[in-house]
Amino acid sequence: MGYIRYNFFSVPPTIDSLEDLEEKLKKKLIEDRQREHYQKEQWIDDLWVEEKAYLLAFADQPYPVFKETAIKFNKYNEFLLDGYLVHVPKAKNHVHLRCLKEWNCFKVISHEGGILLEDYRPYMKKRRFLPWNDILKGWLEKPRSIHYSRYFSYLPGRISEYLSVPSIELRRSRVNNLLSLLVQHDIKKINDDFYDLIL
Repeated sequence: MGYIRYNFFSVPPTIDSLEDLEEKLKKKLIEDRQREHYQKEQWIDDLWVEEKAYLLAFADQPYPVFKETAIKFNKYNEFLLDGYLVHVPKAKNHVHLRCLKEWNCFKVISHEGGILLEDYRPYMKKRRFLPWNDILKGWLEKPRSIHYSRYFSYLPGRISEYLSVPSIELRRSRVNNLLSLLVQHDIKKINDDFYDLIL
């Protein structure tokens, strides 16, 4: 690790993703083998070929590496993960929830072992999954809260306008329509084919 840090990362690399970094590092290491070992006076590439004969195979099943912790929620069903607040729509229905954190993703698990939420860790900067079905069910119970919801700004344009009606009963009815459509289509498809699916 020290060798790689001092020889390849003396200047912070510009990368698009962790996969991109892995590929660039692999190329650098292959190039680095094309020289003589400072002590053994043999090509490093030849030494590597000899050493490969003694390596053990990886296990057939990946070894699970994770950290499991209890979760403390605020009154909005949010908990702190990697410095970000993560909302779990169904959290209020459970007394004890735990977070299982892997290096790149996390799961929120109930006491019975059910997975309430599964997504990338916030620092991965990946597009996050929004549980629209659960969100809409919450709006169905409290249609007045739609415009104050943290998720309202993530709605696609046509659906956002569709739910922006003053009548609470009409708003509830439209949320119900969207819920029925989500059974067969995702939120983007509903927005793209809005006039065919809704009107």
